[in-house]
Amino acid sequence: MPATLRQPWLRQRRAALTGGLVVAAVGALIGSQVLPSSAANPVAGTTYELKNVKSSMCLDVPGASRTAGAQLQQWGCTDSSSWQQFTLLDRGSGQYWLQNANSGQCVDVPGGTGTAGTRLQQWGCASGQANQLWTLRTSGSGYQLANVASGLCVSVKDGSTASGAAVVQDTCTTNNRMQWALLASGGPTPAPTTTTSAPSTGKATVAGDGTGTYKTVQAAIDAVGTGNKSRVTITIKPGTYREIVTVPKDKPFVTLTGTGSSAKDVVIVNNHSAGEYGTSGSATAFVYGADFAASNLTFSNDFDETSTADGHQAVALKVDADRAVFNGVRVLGDQDTLLVNSGRTYFKGGYVEGTVDFIFGSGTAVFDSTSIYEKRSTGGPLTAAKTDAGSKYGFLLYRTTITGATNNTTQFGRPWGPDGQVVVRESTLSATIRTAQPWTDMSGNTWQKARFFEYRNTGAGATANSNRPQLSDSQAAEYTPARYLAGSDQWNPITASATTSAAATSASRSWSNTADGFASTDGGTTGGAAGTTVTVKTYDDLVKYATSSSPYVVRIAASITVPTLGHEIPVTSNKTLVGVGTSGKILNGGIILRSGVRNVIIRNLTIGETAVASDDPDDKDFDYDGIQMDTANHVWIDHNTFTKINDGYIDSRKDTTNLTVSWNRMGDHNKTFGIGWTENVTSKITIHHNWIYNSNQRNPSVDNVARAHLYNNYLQNVTSYGNNARGATAMVVENSYFEKVKDPYFAGDATASVSQSGSVCVSCTGKKQTTGTTFKPSDYYAYTLDPAADVPALVKTYTGPQANIGN
Repeated sequence: MPATLRQPWLRQRRAALTGGLVVAAVGALIGSQVLPSSAANPVAGTTYELKNVKSSMCLDVPGASRTAGAQLQQWGCTDSSSWQQFTLLDRGSGQYWLQNANSGQCVDVPGGTGTAGTRLQQWGCASGQANQLWTLRTSGSGYQLANVASGLCVSVKDGSTASGAAVVQDTCTTNNRMQWALLASGGPTPAPTTTTSAPSTGKATVAGDGTGTYKTVQAAIDAVGTGNKSRVTITIKPGTYREIVTVPKDKPFVTLTGTGSSAKDVVIVNNHSAGEYGTSGSATAFVYGADFAASNLTFSNDFDETSTADGHQAVALKVDADRAVFNGVRVLGDQDTLLVNSGRTYFKGGYVEGTVDFIFGSGTAVFDSTSIYEKRSTGGPLTAAKTDAGSKYGFLLYRTTITGATNNTTQFGRPWGPDGQVVVRESTLSATIRTAQPWTDMSGNTWQKARFFEYRNTGAGATANSNRPQLSDSQAAEYTPARYLAGSDQWNPITASATTSAAATSASRSWSNTADGFASTDGGTTGGAAGTTVTVKTYDDLVKYATSSSPYVVRIAASITVPTLGHEIPVTSNKTLVGVGTSGKILNGGIILRSGVRNVIIRNLTIGETAVASDDPDDKDFDYDGIQMDTANHVWIDHNTFTKINDGYIDSRKDTTNLTVSWNRMGDHNKTFGIGWTENVTSKITIHHNWIYNSNQRNPSVDNVARAHLYNNYLQNVTSYGNNARGATAMVVENSYFEKVKDPYFAGDATASVSQSGSVCVSCTGKKQTTGTTFKPSDYYAYTLDPAADVPALVKTYTGPQANIGN
């Protein structure tokens, strides 16, 4: 029976049958906090009514609606009302869907927003959607229902006791407006559990706001059983955790995984220093348990070495265990940042920074594609190896990117022990390296007697002389990551680490619905957010809403074929076109934004299949573009895949401005991304985290753009040219990764300006040119640079349509 037709006698009958028992039990619980020992805990797979403790009303879908997006309310509890019944479906790690028995849809936080007061809705249940996942936590006489994405709790707006009051998410407190009794088939509330422990599934969640299994990382580690034989994964929600973390020797197989969008979102930090604790005792994190792993988080010691005259060593991370893996982890400090004291450790990607000897110790460590930064203006040695004479392998810096605050000041290292062993191979060395003599002595140990070598390094800081011993090709075959890590047990974490980390991070990474870069400036780009949200599965419906004069968010939930090959759908102002998960496709045609169109978002789509074989390879006869823009304004193109398009994948033409192009996949093509067709110099464009591969020209070609900011892009196998600044363009290139690219970045015209910092070039040829005066992007908007070495793995994992966008 729809909520609008409910009669008072139904509510009275419900009260007569069960209300007395429930109210009496609730009253007793509030008064004494004693739980009825006979009641059962919530059971996955059971269907419950969710009754608010304050109002005694039930969570309700208005009008028994089966429509996605229907907003939830409270209403008087009624018998056999499937629209008030929610099945608790186990999604693992102590997380659940709340699926409505009538509509089959799940309780959902719109867009995964973290805004308190947002009204909850029902939406089609979708795997990987943290905004549909809920945890149950004891609170007073009932349970708090906390959302995994937002960390906020289900509540009745303003604590109303009226039928029809909105059900919202709010900051979790003990207020009874966010306490819910779970009534199974009209029975009593299951007793809330009063204690928590590490789940038998080997998983736990840490959240400083109390929405996880534990509030501190150490509490989660403490709950791991000693002598465990299988892996225990502890996921950590975004936040700063100021604590000391210790993984004991008797607790192997512990994994810490940050669930933020990058390693910067989860920070474990403290400020102990050698002056009080000794160098090795000053660490923020101590790892003693074997087979430890960490990914997508930061270990930091924020003690300031300039604050004291002595005792200023301060360790962020101490590894004193065998077979440890750190994937996409940042380690931050000043002097003595990272101590690898014993065992074998593998660092994949990530970032390490410090001032003096900030990678040091007696253990064996491989730094694979890691960014290493010397932050002191006067420079200093990166490493201080104390490798035992009987050990062949110490530290390997493999395909790393080494940068620093100043030029010609940074040294590779010095021998803490006389037999210290370090190899720097196939790495990109910036001008920060002290080229004439990058090794130095320490405490009577001379660098010449240590085992220090280089092999095939590139960049401004790379050269060969008598102070820079080089491995021969035959010697280099003995100093590979696999050889360093193998040991007697033939340990090989290299392939497994990359696969596991990408999968773990992909499952948890969320994406903002807010445009960034230049699209966020001058009023921002909101697309159709001011209008109605519609879902389309046919070409006619897509055209109807895309060309309307009204604002719309158009969710594309199917593969839509354009009837006429190459036709470009004319999208009008104030529109969002977004694919639902990975299902949204526009095939056999493309999109065009004509003169004056503004405020458009194009996200999470696959666009293409317009190639004409007879027009290969020049693509001059059929002008079929993926997205063409002519004098458009405020456009965000994000997380799309472009495939088999006859002409340009993206053409930004005729003074199109306030444009951001991010996280797109563009490969196997001739003309990828062209910008220009104008004599004016007014456009402002941001291009970041795109994967351009197996491409010929326009990667992009940037003509007469006032401010072009290109960062964290991955260009791979490019035959004609890379980032080309033409006309009067001012182009800033930062932390991009160029692999097998001809002319990675340069000024195609003498009137253009190019600056570059932090990028990596591997097996590139031709021009890497900087010239003229450009601009400082941070003067216009905030942004975060990923280390260049991390970019290939990031964009291979996250470019193109994502399962958790558009749902």
